Amino acid sequence: MVEDYFDNILQELLISHAVFSFKVMRRVIGDEDGFIRVICRLTNGDIFEFAEYVQTHTNKMSIMTYSFHWQSANGKLVKRWDNVPHHNEVDTYPHHLHLSNGKVIGSAAMNLNKVLEEIEKIIPIDEEI
Repeated sequence: MVEDYFDNILQELLISHAVFSFKVMRRVIGDEDGFIRVICRLTNGDIFEFAEYVQTHTNKMSIMTYSFHWQSANGKLVKRWDNVPHHNEVDTYPHHLHLSNGKVIGSAAMNLNKVLEEIEKIIPIDEEI
């Protein structure tokens, strides 16, 4: 189940028009859990790095922790979604979004598909690739 989920994640990266290339930095699959960390280069030169820790229970998989970090080619934060429990002031605690201006706001629980949708809204399709 976890292996299939991680394979689907990689497939999403392969078909995204915003992802130019990616490298799996770590992929660990246990009997009932797993961890994946991937670094991507986006088609505009930006860097997108993410990590997820997932667990399965009674044939249902849940994302326990996540971090989706998008930064510009020159290293400036664009956005970072995560659920590290350190911003209890947001109404969606522990889920939150770090903005480029340093503010932290509430966010729905995120997964790779949702984040790629957000990135793809901003990075246009490059017809030359």
